[in-house]
Amino acid sequence: MTFKMARGKAHQTLLALCLCYAVVETISAPMDVATRADGSVLVGDMLYSAAQWQSLLARNLHSKEVLWPKTNGVVKIPYKIANPKINVTLLKLAISAWESKTCLEFPELPAADTTTAEYLNILIEKSCWSGVGYAQGRVTNISIAGDECDLKGIIHEFGHAMGLQHEQSRSDRDDNIIVITANIQPGDEHNYKKFDTVNYGIPYDYYSVLQYDDRAASKTAARVMLARDARFQKVMGEGKEISFMNMKLVNTMYGCIDDWLTNCKLSPEPCKNGGFTKKDCSCACPLGTTGANCENFVMSYNDALIQKLTPHSANITKPGEVTSPGYPKFIRLG
Repeated sequence: MTFKMARGKAHQTLLALCLCYAVVETISAPMDVATRADGSVLVGDMLYSAAQWQSLLARNLHSKEVLWPKTNGVVKIPYKIANPKINVTLLKLAISAWESKTCLEFPELPAADTTTAEYLNILIEKSCWSGVGYAQGRVTNISIAGDECDLKGIIHEFGHAMGLQHEQSRSDRDDNIIVITANIQPGDEHNYKKFDTVNYGIPYDYYSVLQYDDRAASKTAARVMLARDARFQKVMGEGKEISFMNMKLVNTMYGCIDDWLTNCKLSPEPCKNGGFTKKDCSCACPLGTTGANCENFVMSYNDALIQKLTPHSANITKPGEVTSPGYPKFIRLG
């Protein structure tokens, strides 16, 4: 394999990834995490109540039981701002992002409210983290602190509060990534625990706002994750907004799509090729499809995503010559 690149003070680096397979040990439930005074356990950026943690240890199952209840066809997840120093602008942008793409509503509770038992308690602690989903009779805390709690970080934590796990913790993650446990910083293994998640038929999403980057929790800055589709190696962790698959997963697990189909008097689902009906009765279509009903399949979602994000990426499967785009002209970034 030969590589030809134009070189200059500012040039685009062309990276060829060799995807090497190895035997990777299975990460078991983290047993050595610290228990807080109330019995809850903070694992990475996710806070489990004492009951949730015991359930995980006993059954290693975490999926439908953490969904917020639906009342008269509406899922309302109220929140209360516990600290006046919260960046309310960013908080409301994150809430608006989820509300605009799902059937969930996030009404703000007045500070004086004492009757609501279950809500999101927005506070500031030492880092950026969230409780996972709904817990009957308890508040779900979300801490918004630190540099990582930018808009993407808050959207990410609200995903946890709705019941989503990290993408790399999905039950099907081994079909999509290789976790190199030897490169994980000791004590951070919990960030790569695999859960027995219910994925509702929604495929793994390298661009998910819940996906860590490939070197997260690395002890030497070496890669901890290898994408089995090497084109996505540097895409992991780059998702800055709610992806199509994030949106479809939340709307599926909360029954939003079924409700919208009923309200729109549509049966069966008119949206094709992985699309789904939205609240306004139009189709939300994945990348790689066209047409009002997503009826024209152009390419797979992953192929279309790569074409949009890194159009010069490709999987190298046989010997040949690779040149940087526009060679021999310089490629200036920015």
